[in-house]
Amino acid sequence: MDDLKSRVAYLKGLAAGLSLDGDSREGKMFNQIIDVIEALADAVAELQDDYDDLVDYTEAIDEDLSEIEDDFYEEDDEDDDDGDDEDMFSVECPDCHEIVYIDEDMLEDEDVLEILCPNCERVVFINDDEDFSEIEDVFDDAGDDEV
Repeated sequence: MDDLKSRVAYLKGLAAGLSLDGDSREGKMFNQIIDVIEALADAVAELQDDYDDLVDYTEAIDEDLSEIEDDFYEEDDEDDDDGDDEDMFSVECPDCHEIVYIDEDMLEDEDVLEILCPNCERVVFINDDEDFSEIEDVFDDAGDDEV
């Protein structure tokens, strides 16, 4: 930006060196053109300063957001390491095709006999001894999270 301002100053010097009469039509025009160019150079310099401030501010926000993401996702990573995913499987509801996730604790609970789809409330799984033994085999053998 200093280069732009120095070039405007050079133009002013050239105009003064030409000894143009400021009262003539040509002199008035050159003076007005130089004034407009000087105003544009000042506006560009101000915009550049504002842009630099915005870059600094955006970098500060990005750093803060990065710290927040690290804190947030660090907690999620610790939760994921518990191995809970291995104790779950999914069943698709035949009516609404909603995926229902069932964990092994729900299967071992004798009070839970049926598992309903949360969307349409259709029974998607009945907890009886035969189904449970087949599911246990899946947990033991495959370690896969879907049946």
